[in-house]
Amino acid sequence: MTDEPLPTSRWRPGARSDPAAPPPRGAPHRVRLAQRQARRALATAAAFAVAALAAAVVPQDTGRWLPLHLFLTGSIVLAISGATVLFTVTWAAAPAPPAGSLAVQRLLVGAGAAGLAAARVADAPSAVFGAFGGVYLAGLLLLASLLARTVRQGVERRFDVAVAWYLAGLLAGVVAGSLGALVGTGHGSAELRASHVVLNVLGLVGLVIGGTLPSFAATVARMRMSPRATARRHAALLAWQAAALVAAATGIVAGVDPLAGGGLVAYAAGIVAVAALLPTPGRPKRHWAGTRLLGLWGGVGWWAVAVGVAAGEAAGGRAPFAGRWLLVLVVAAYGQILWASLAYLVPVLSGGGHERLSAGFAATRSWPGLLAVNAAGLCFALGAASVGRLAVAWWVVDTAWRAVGLARLARQPPAASAGTGSPPGG
Repeated sequence: MTDEPLPTSRWRPGARSDPAAPPPRGAPHRVRLAQRQARRALATAAAFAVAALAAAVVPQDTGRWLPLHLFLTGSIVLAISGATVLFTVTWAAAPAPPAGSLAVQRLLVGAGAAGLAAARVADAPSAVFGAFGGVYLAGLLLLASLLARTVRQGVERRFDVAVAWYLAGLLAGVVAGSLGALVGTGHGSAELRASHVVLNVLGLVGLVIGGTLPSFAATVARMRMSPRATARRHAALLAWQAAALVAAATGIVAGVDPLAGGGLVAYAAGIVAVAALLPTPGRPKRHWAGTRLLGLWGGVGWWAVAVGVAAGEAAGGRAPFAGRWLLVLVVAAYGQILWASLAYLVPVLSGGGHERLSAGFAATRSWPGLLAVNAAGLCFALGAASVGRLAVAWWVVDTAWRAVGLARLARQPPAASAGTGSPPGG
């Protein structure tokens, strides 16, 4: 492995509409095909996000389990399904996986997540819960297989290290899902439940984010990656985070509080190290990226703080992420990172030329949304849950309004999109 910077993205907004651009490396039409599949995955992820919001508002017997489950195992994992394939195809200059295989993978994850939710709400027999858990795990394993096969066919092999992060995250998700199936079928303990949560939120979700951020943050800022972000350092960080996660999960299951707390402290330190690999854009780049880049930075900050608090909980013999800090992690950290990422990805995936792309970026520059999600995180952290829910409601309304604006842009001819601007409040 060379100690060279990880490959910066060759995917640039509007590149497909530039007839003077050089032909892309790798398989022909790979980016277009991957973008089509990413759009479908993100559309399904959005449907799960809406279902999670509905479950949070409508009274039901599972408490916060149902909305969190729908958002994390449904919306977040489906977004991961589309984004990881898109990034692997784009940055590794690899051919896109077969559309049929990707459709099956999305179906397995979506049906598994929805089936688990329905089984919990209906208090179905344990066999039903286990069956849907198996369907969900099959979706994770299929995604891992597709990513591994895709990166092996790539031209740019330095992106292998990022895919290794993805595969490690999916492996953690499979272990977490297996533990969740034991708990859901009545064969688990409180320690297994806590380990299931940690492996899901810090393994399946956290490792995928850690593998993506050094490259994606540079893409969002339209600049080259940081010279600090070498493949060797990124691989060493993966080994560090994986070891920290194993230590934390083992300590929780075994009831060894110092091991659990120490593993989470090490994981929080790894988040800080990942942040050190992100680029440091100058003022023009920061101004252009705006809330998209600030959302990524803010989400990483909340991520590190939430894991640090969870380390204190675990060291004190309490289950990590069993209280309000799980909401902080889900909303202010992962929710904000997803929001900022989609604010860049959705305009790009919508297509339509430079004018529509510029209008889309203007529409997703949301200072009210950025303030609302961070205010929600602060309120949840301080225990002011009712005020935090109001902040989340404003964040959702603002995001929905901008999504409507993007949908209107997508229906307009490309020439008519110029000068459309952003919705009020941008």
